[in-house]
Amino acid sequence: MALRTPPSWLQNGSHPAENDRLSMQAIFATTGIIGSSSLSVAANSPAGMSVVVASGWAAIVGTTQANMGVYTVYNDASTTLTITTADPTNPRIDRVVATVQDAYYSGAFNDVIFQVVAGTPASSPSAPATPANSISLATVAVGAAVTQINTGNITDTRVDTTTNLPVGDITAVTAGAGLSGGGSSGAVTLALNTATNAQTGTTYTTVLADNGKLVTLANASPITATIPLNSSVAYPVGAQITFARYGAGSVTIQGASGVTIVSTAATAAQPTLRVQYSSATAIQTSADNWLVVGDIT
Repeated sequence: MALRTPPSWLQNGSHPAENDRLSMQAIFATTGIIGSSSLSVAANSPAGMSVVVASGWAAIVGTTQANMGVYTVYNDASTTLTITTADPTNPRIDRVVATVQDAYYSGAFNDVIFQVVAGTPASSPSAPATPANSISLATVAVGAAVTQINTGNITDTRVDTTTNLPVGDITAVTAGAGLSGGGSSGAVTLALNTATNAQTGTTYTTVLADNGKLVTLANASPITATIPLNSSVAYPVGAQITFARYGAGSVTIQGASGVTIVSTAATAAQPTLRVQYSSATAIQTSADNWLVVGDIT
């Protein structure tokens, strides 16, 4: 097929589900969560060898072959996943994913599942790859001989889905006078909500899910916010993270070793938010290069 249209828009005939999924890709262009709290992974309570995945939505682009389109998935309740027994000698890193199974392309199942892909124990372990037709939700550091997973062992790997629709180019729409039957037109403004990530510690390393978010930093002591290497966290070029100082403690933005930050601050590579409630935005201009602009010193 070269040209397609969603089957729901045609009368008669039978159509592959793939056509509907391709139409969804006009809305959800990339694999990602839909809603900032969707499918977050947390330690279980009481702590043990398990994690809990929150409810929520995600869009998953099929990757078994080209032109599979987008699968939208929904988890309607918190779901507990088991982490397999730790290696007695070496640590490992597991990956928590949601995976679409479609027998039309491969395998024998037609469903969506959560799974924990176990890593290989090693003295310096690395996380396993994300399987085909999947969204990575988190990685879990499983120490040697541990018997429980705590919050500090979980790293959020979720990213927001993006759209092919030119939402960022729309600032306002003017309604014609005839819409309300009156003589004057009204302006309808399109507003986009910004998700927040509240941090209260003295150190914080940004994650993929912070792209497009406001990270608030509140502590009485000085705080250091670190942007990691692109090889660790693959931000897209143009990614933007806004930092806001909510506490009395100073906030310094820095790059991990190998990351270059430029700014107008006195110490250009390590800008500091000027006072409490100051904010600044870090913009990735190319891999491992960031520009920080805002109320900095």
